[in-house]
Amino acid sequence: MNATRTEKLPLLFIHKYQTPRDMLGVDKSKLPVDYYWNTKAWMQVSIWNQYLIKLNQKMARENKNILLLFDNAPVHILDQASILTNIMLHHLPPNTTAHLQPADAGIINSFKVKYYK
Repeated sequence: MNATRTEKLPLLFIHKYQTPRDMLGVDKSKLPVDYYWNTKAWMQVSIWNQYLIKLNQKMARENKNILLLFDNAPVHILDQASILTNIMLHHLPPNTTAHLQPADAGIINSFKVKYYK
């Protein structure tokens, strides 16, 4: 989301299975989330880069330029071949995520309340 919370991107959802049993016959491209999968359901460099490319294309279509702040997770590496024309990437300083992203606690709590009733 942006700093004023007026624009929110779809959730990035990573599952263990490409097509879980409950989603047989569901077109995942029509879900209100960006759906990715791998056997451990973890963020990976490849997913991060696919997501950035997709986000960059969206920003280019909307004629927007954004600054994307992100933590220092080891998977947050930009592939050499990736060119982002509408996104400027900036790492947060180490060990400051909890202080500089106070919305995280609220977002995580709200997500758990809504989806884990």
